[in-house]
Amino acid sequence: MARRDARLRQVDLAKRLGWQQAYVSRYETGERQLSVDEYVAVALAIGVDPVALLSELLSQDCS
Repeated sequence: MARRDARLRQVDLAKRLGWQQAYVSRYETGERQLSVDEYVAVALAIGVDPVALLSELLSQDCS
C-alpha cells in the first residue's frame, strides 16, 4: 500500500489532508470510496504521482 510504503500512519496522512483518521480508515478498508479529487489529494499527500499510482494499481489488477 502506498501509504505504508511512504511510512505514514493513518493519523499522519489524515493530518496532512485535514481529515479525520477514521475517514482514512474507512476508505482503506473499502467501507467508503474516494472521489477523483480525494484520490488525487491522497496521492499527493503521500508524495506519489496520482497517474503513476493508478497505472501501477491497474497493472496489478490485470495480472
